[in-house]
Amino acid sequence: MKKILLLLLAFNIILSQVTTDQVFTTSRSLSMAGSLVSNPSYTESIFFNPAGLALADSHGFLIGESDHYSLEFINFSYASFVYQSKELGNLGFGVQQFGTQGKRENDNGDYEDIYLSSEIALSFAQGFSLLNDRNSSLHLGYTLNGFILKQASSAGTLGDGTNGLGKKDLYNFGIDVGLLASLRNKMQVGVFIKNINSPSMGRGSTLQYLPRKLVMGISYMPLEKLNTHFNLETLLGYKDIHFSFGFEYRINHMFVLNSGIMIKPNRFGFGFSYSPIKEVVISFGTLTHPVLPVSNSLEVGFKF
Repeated sequence: MKKILLLLLAFNIILSQVTTDQVFTTSRSLSMAGSLVSNPSYTESIFFNPAGLALADSHGFLIGESDHYSLEFINFSYASFVYQSKELGNLGFGVQQFGTQGKRENDNGDYEDIYLSSEIALSFAQGFSLLNDRNSSLHLGYTLNGFILKQASSAGTLGDGTNGLGKKDLYNFGIDVGLLASLRNKMQVGVFIKNINSPSMGRGSTLQYLPRKLVMGISYMPLEKLNTHFNLETLLGYKDIHFSFGFEYRINHMFVLNSGIMIKPNRFGFGFSYSPIKEVVISFGTLTHPVLPVSNSLEVGFKF
């Protein structure tokens, strides 16, 4: 029974992650409970608001891995690359991989790792500046996501696979759009719509439309070293609204502290960024859960 519950949990988690939307892709988003739509760094923009790509002042690369709920059979990794281009608008490329794995006994009586399911999102994004002057700016962006869901065959009720589900691969694509505006370098407003084309996965009785999500947020900098963020998000067609709050405090040119709170469900995040040199940033984030253990993320970013 314990193994069955773990498998059900893993399957439920994977259906709520990359394909439908991974809210806490990066360490910074994890530590601030996802409140990034109005102030993503440009290497994070492909995941949270592609309009932020327009702010890139150099090429950039980001790679990281998350330990979701401290569960060893779940793995999540991500990477992004930003190419600065005045002619084409800044371009972003991203990949996210979320998987569940288990163990099985081989003919020698030893246990070996096997994958149960794997979910991959390959992304291309572009960001443009529509207005950019001394007092205000307005940016627009879009992301094209290719979804790949790989599901291993199941053992079935007999346990030997004879009446289980067969191996299956599913594919589709989604479109995201984002808007980002700023006023006097003190306030930023962001809007992001996920899966605006309402993509689906599966066929027939297994057909499932991926949720379309609207995220809106405001960032305000009351002090030179302090930035605050407020997000609200909702699934289009549903009444529930989720709120998150985050803040960042820059101690000096090397250290930044992050923290955040999410409501419905109630979660608390904390993290930091360390920049040993101007071109490199190492970030860590952790986020609690009302039932499951904490989630952790570690990443490294480069500018060049």
